[in-house]
Amino acid sequence: MRRSTAAFAAALAIILTTVLAAVPAAAQPAEDPARSTPLRESELPEANFAFAHRLGTGIYEISGRTVQVYSLPFERRLRERDDERAGLVLTLPVTLGFFDFKVQDILESGLPSDLSTLSFVPGLRWEIGIGEHWEVQPFVEAGVARDRSNSLQASVATLGATADRRSESRHGALRWHHSLAYAHSRIDGAGSDDFALLVSGIELTRPLDTRIGDVALDFAPYAALRWYPDAPSVPLLASAPTGGVTRLQGELGITLGTAEPLRIAGVTLPRIGLGYRFGEDLSVFRLVIGERF
Repeated sequence: MRRSTAAFAAALAIILTTVLAAVPAAAQPAEDPARSTPLRESELPEANFAFAHRLGTGIYEISGRTVQVYSLPFERRLRERDDERAGLVLTLPVTLGFFDFKVQDILESGLPSDLSTLSFVPGLRWEIGIGEHWEVQPFVEAGVARDRSNSLQASVATLGATADRRSESRHGALRWHHSLAYAHSRIDGAGSDDFALLVSGIELTRPLDTRIGDVALDFAPYAALRWYPDAPSVPLLASAPTGGVTRLQGELGITLGTAEPLRIAGVTLPRIGLGYRFGEDLSVFRLVIGERF
């Protein structure tokens, strides 16, 4: 099993690198003089850097420049769920933000040194079974986010819950997802901001004939609706940030993973895939790492 896990991890790394390389290339605009022009204050995505861990991975264009946000959902299981106790997971999400960076550039100049934003917002997630099909997962998070280009730091707190119904259908394993999250941030010397987000989605998981050693693979197309009852002041994932966040958004995508979750040193390997988020004034290709919704 150890050899199979290593093989899958290697394959996962290759797929991840391929997707990373392909998506920025597709989103990268032609060379434009605006690239050398500093962003105006109203266009700074860092104005909302504190919420990047909840807004998800994405790539978008602003003033002729490409902004990329990558959320890495590391987590460690502290307790398995059983009939008497809720499962407990320590979440350790790390979120990175870059300006004008293409993964292909690594081949020429190595890893980028101009990391624009960075956040680390750890938390706890409980897993509670209700009946035969439902699982509810309340969670709390607290941490810090930094805007390195403007030397700003924010304290961030999030609470919320998810509810998932899982069942079998003739087409595969079906999952209905609903979630509610509220986040609050206080930026040192720059006031505070908050937002609330409701998400409803559906996912269908089907097995693949391909295996890596003893590890069975599957794929999962999904669709979701996202609604911001209380929108953040400036969105990270928007094509036109100055117009405000698109309150109602749709998303379509697909992910690849294993039939049974794999863990290395207690850390669960996430699913990976590609999604497209859309709405009025919104068009975002999203690299999915971990949670689809």
